[in-house]
Amino acid sequence: MDLISNEHDYQDFLENSLSGYLSTDQNGRIRSANSKMLEWLGCGMEEVLGKRVSSFLTIGSRMFYETHLLPLLKLKGSFEEISVELLALDSNKLKVLMNAYERKSVDGKISFMRMNFYRATERNLYEENLRHSIYSGENTLKEEREFATLREQFIAVLGHDLRNPLGAIKSGTSLLKRSAQSDREKSIWATIDRSTSRMEELIANVMDFARVRMGAGISLERKEVLLEPILRHIIEELTIKFPTRNVITDFQIEDTILCDANRISQILSNLLANAITHGAVSDPINVIAKLENGKFILKISNGGSPIPKNTLKTLFEPFTREATSPSQQGLGLGLYIASQIAIAHSGTLTASSDPHETCFTFIMPCA
Repeated sequence: MDLISNEHDYQDFLENSLSGYLSTDQNGRIRSANSKMLEWLGCGMEEVLGKRVSSFLTIGSRMFYETHLLPLLKLKGSFEEISVELLALDSNKLKVLMNAYERKSVDGKISFMRMNFYRATERNLYEENLRHSIYSGENTLKEEREFATLREQFIAVLGHDLRNPLGAIKSGTSLLKRSAQSDREKSIWATIDRSTSRMEELIANVMDFARVRMGAGISLERKEVLLEPILRHIIEELTIKFPTRNVITDFQIEDTILCDANRISQILSNLLANAITHGAVSDPINVIAKLENGKFILKISNGGSPIPKNTLKTLFEPFTREATSPSQQGLGLGLYIASQIAIAHSGTLTASSDPHETCFTFIMPCA
């Protein structure tokens, strides 16, 4: 029966609460405290009665309470979840969250104030962990950015400095070509020539990659040009290197187009080289270039094994490529650079592949 009556007993609730409770008179002097508050302060009721709340706060919290919280209480009539530190008689400190409100009489004068205190241990731990995580994350991000900048600057400098010795090799190759007599000498010259051309392509890709990653993007020099003869020249160069491959063209681009012709050539060269490398030798490679509905469309398709779906998803990401033999290994930047050139022209580069055909499509607006 006593337990049932205590269920609705307000005094029993306060006395056995897990939070601290204080009640003060109109002057802010303590006139009652519950057992939890006395436990935290490490004293008895007689040691708190008549004292000010601030006398049980640390110096910092005491100053904050006197200069900020009391004026706020008088202005608004309450405040909630303010972090303060209690100071026990044995000098131990306890972080708590403080709530307070005042009661006024009919004539508007303060009758008493009530204050509740909740332990803030878990909250402080959470906030400390959160601050540590933010600080750690910011440091990690800063380090990653610094490392990425250093890496990309290194790539740019490396790519630039490689061009000088490559130029010397090309000049030497040109001299060898003039003096070549035997078939063996001509074969060596041709191998060196192909290798230097490949090195030029790799260095150009590295330089473009560095520019994109460092925020400069692909540089363009737009001019009104007739693309058909430029594209045919690229196809002729590659078919000379691979005379056994059959390339069928269908060009319908009689008007001039405002674009960077060298960059468009770079797209075609990359996609056609891919088709020659990965396409079925027995199947022809189709190159379609046309103007349609105010857009320039370039399609390169070939037969052969389809590109796996998982590979298609990452085909235009840097340092990824599909290779069927060790000799086909490279940096994996070609398709990435091609896609960036498409973006620089406000266009798109997409790929599709099935058992019948693999097709790359570049589309850009002509205006």
